[in-house]
Amino acid sequence: MKRLLIGIAAALALGVAPVVAAHPAALASSVHVCTAYGKNFCLGASSLTDGTPITNSSDGRDIIVQDQHFTSGGLEVYRLAFALDTSKCVGFSANGLAEVRNCNGNTNFTNWQNFRQSDGTTVWANNSFNPSNCTTSNDQGRGLTSDNKLGDRVACSGDLISGDLVKWTPSPTP
Repeated sequence: MKRLLIGIAAALALGVAPVVAAHPAALASSVHVCTAYGKNFCLGASSLTDGTPITNSSDGRDIIVQDQHFTSGGLEVYRLAFALDTSKCVGFSANGLAEVRNCNGNTNFTNWQNFRQSDGTTVWANNSFNPSNCTTSNDQGRGLTSDNKLGDRVACSGDLISGDLVKWTPSPTP
């Protein structure tokens, strides 16, 4: 340690800036959030402009599952932020259609509860969306739901309609 201090002092005396190695900040890892069954389509969006529909995509977008460090109804709350722009999240519109939303606050329905399933999957339920506003006919719910068709819009559901896919991978761990 004494030699290091002498070396730094000598470098400063000679007008040379000492180089100090620092560890880079750890970056949050991103995942593709995909249906656990069916054709395993992933959450995709053609752009990250507010209001862009979230659709079934074969490749999907990189998403960072952000723990919000609080619970709602005893369940951990997360945001599904886009890795390319973490100020944009997966959220619901007022009528339960999944779309790109600003992550600021939960007025954009961007907070999700994680219901872990015994099969290692998760069900995402919006913690403030009113399920009666869900536009999917005969299927009122707060769950993030996909069908098994490429390009179709992801929406809210209560898993009551045959063909709804409400289980997603990966299942986050706090």
